[in-house]
Amino acid sequence: MKKVASITPNNLATHVTDAGMAHHIDALQRVSDRNLLQLHQWLQVTLSTGTLINRFLNWLSESQQVDGIEYVHLDENIKFSCGTAKHHRAHYVLRLEQRYLGEITLSSNHRFSDQDLYHQEQGMGVLVHYLKNAVDYQALEKLALQDSLTGVMNRSAMDELLPKETRRAQRYGYDLTIMMIDIDHFKSINDRIGHPGGDKVLRLVAQAIKEQLRVSDLPFRFGGDEFMVILPSTDLDGGHTAGRQIQQALAKLAAEFPGLEDINPQLSIGIATYQTGESADDLIRRVDNALYRAKEEGRNCVK
Repeated sequence: MKKVASITPNNLATHVTDAGMAHHIDALQRVSDRNLLQLHQWLQVTLSTGTLINRFLNWLSESQQVDGIEYVHLDENIKFSCGTAKHHRAHYVLRLEQRYLGEITLSSNHRFSDQDLYHQEQGMGVLVHYLKNAVDYQALEKLALQDSLTGVMNRSAMDELLPKETRRAQRYGYDLTIMMIDIDHFKSINDRIGHPGGDKVLRLVAQAIKEQLRVSDLPFRFGGDEFMVILPSTDLDGGHTAGRQIQQALAKLAAEFPGLEDINPQLSIGIATYQTGESADDLIRRVDNALYRAKEEGRNCVK
């Protein structure tokens, strides 16, 4: 597919960085005061990156044909697209005060005119400020739901997401399995190698979990040395298989990790599959009982 317009607007970055708000005032005077003011009004009421991009597309579409838009910020793991990708494209790398804020690709069935490109660039000068706020807000939200030590989601995130997953399983009738993971004899590990060493083990367990999961699976640090994983579209056998794979992955990682070769951390894992009509709390109680059985039956097993 031929890329007709691939643009990294250095002049956009210069406008925003060097001229600041004066650029906006100048742009409002030079290029359609009413339209750019309207764009400000549309963008200033949301901190959602998806909503910002969608409103920017709507604004552009009032003056030119734009069939599709894609916004990607790889550093923040943000990707949003709207409309349909077409043959003719214009690509923008967005920066504000030397900070990378992602990339936007616009596409159309028709070649963009110089006037179209100029209008797009003026709009980007407005959009980039609101995108910065939205990206920062999303990063703060992510931190609030992320366990700082292990990098997986925290208990608050689990409390929010598990009820949603049980409702989806109830509504659409698909399998839903969760696993509760406990590090065997973790207190003894801490006593032996100290809390910094214990933290390494926790991070290693989180790594083993993440390496074995699909994109759709959701790992959490439940608390202390316990982890939980939500496995959508997974039956009980699939849960057992995933549990054993995590145990094997941890054994391999620990054997290769400096300072942990002789520790041999092991996991007890409980598995439970959602039953029609039960609540998220009911499901947690059952998986906790399964974990208790795993501990009672010798640890280092999946029940």
